[in-house]
Amino acid sequence: MLRVRIALTRSIHSSRRFYGSQNALPAVATIAGPLDLIDVAEFRAKAFTPENPLLITAGERRSVEEADLSAYSIPAADKWFVSRASSSTGAGGEQGREVLLSKEYLAPFADTILPYELITPSAENVGVGDNKELSNILKHYIQDSEGTTFHRFSAPFSLLQLCSQAPSPRPALYIAQAQLIDLPLALRADVPTPHLVLQAGKGDVYDANLWMGIPPTYTPLHKDPNPNLFLQLASQKRVRLFEPSTGAGIFRHVQKSIGRAGHGGAIRGNEMMEGLERRGLHDAVWGKGMDNETSGGYETIVGPGDALFIPKGWWHSFMSVGNGMNGSANWWFR
Repeated sequence: MLRVRIALTRSIHSSRRFYGSQNALPAVATIAGPLDLIDVAEFRAKAFTPENPLLITAGERRSVEEADLSAYSIPAADKWFVSRASSSTGAGGEQGREVLLSKEYLAPFADTILPYELITPSAENVGVGDNKELSNILKHYIQDSEGTTFHRFSAPFSLLQLCSQAPSPRPALYIAQAQLIDLPLALRADVPTPHLVLQAGKGDVYDANLWMGIPPTYTPLHKDPNPNLFLQLASQKRVRLFEPSTGAGIFRHVQKSIGRAGHGGAIRGNEMMEGLERRGLHDAVWGKGMDNETSGGYETIVGPGDALFIPKGWWHSFMSVGNGMNGSANWWFR
């Protein structure tokens, strides 16, 4: 067990070193957690008041695959996810692990209705190969958005559980912005509001949400109308952030290049989730043209138990890392 823990810790530290040396943008400022031990005054001084992004790391227990997750501030990171051996191997030759939903713990909540997003390879192909049964199930839910590759619909929690257990290829299914207040009480209790959200500002929580899905997951460049505390529950996400003026310039350039103008990027609209705008935003933020001379941009990786503060008006884009089930929560607050 100790060997597994050491190997996993080395693996995640290696991934941080890789992105730290190979990424195109400077690293986000970081302080050591865990989240529930961060001093409110320190958080205000370093991040909230000056409106600077800040990564709060979980400490040495860096992965949901580790045996002991009791130190996490958020019980969901421990209860909702499990791991099993995979056929892959890590950088040091150790046996790989993959993150899965906990069927035993989550089974009582299978009928909970949640908001989903699904990105399909084409309007006709839902991305599950020859799995006709799963294909028919997904086509039932997206029948109202035929002719597109981006779909939004509501369905039971059991749909994600079913899709995550299917053989590859699995659909790019994502529970997107599910309000925590709408979850069953037991699940809501697993994602308590962090003390920084309640005490750093006026204590006004604008919204709190769950994000969970099958990789690859991707959120295009956008900005939020309020400060955002983002918490990673399972697996990892790579994040790029841009100061308000820099992000606005990138967004305007993409809009102009595709001959479109209108929305200001303050919401995750359908238009940025497929087609020309999606490709344009992805290339502008994650493409080779984004080099280390780009001022006003930062980058980091958030792992299980890590929290990222994103100031109001800062533009950001997320990409999942790895093949395991990916889970996050966030709080918009003032």
